[in-house]
Amino acid sequence: MLSSNSIILYRSVNERVRYYKLSLILNLFGEYIFECEYGNIKAQKPTRVLKEYFSNYKEAYIALELKLSQKYKRGYKDIKEDKEY
Repeated sequence: MLSSNSIILYRSVNERVRYYKLSLILNLFGEYIFECEYGNIKAQKPTRVLKEYFSNYKEAYIALELKLSQKYKRGYKDIKEDKEY
């Protein structure tokens, strides 16, 4: 793994806090990996980790922006913007 950028989102549902971690990772082969990890914030392990591989940064970034807009519509908030979690 050469470099990574992550965005962490959360939302509270029925007194449970759920999170989404969206990452763009550049691997040693020059491919970009869009990684989506999510689950309950109190759990030791994530519920699921999904990975999509892209040949260039632009395609990977578009996938990240699409997932980010979907999560904002579902009520997720950026952890950096809101500290009441």
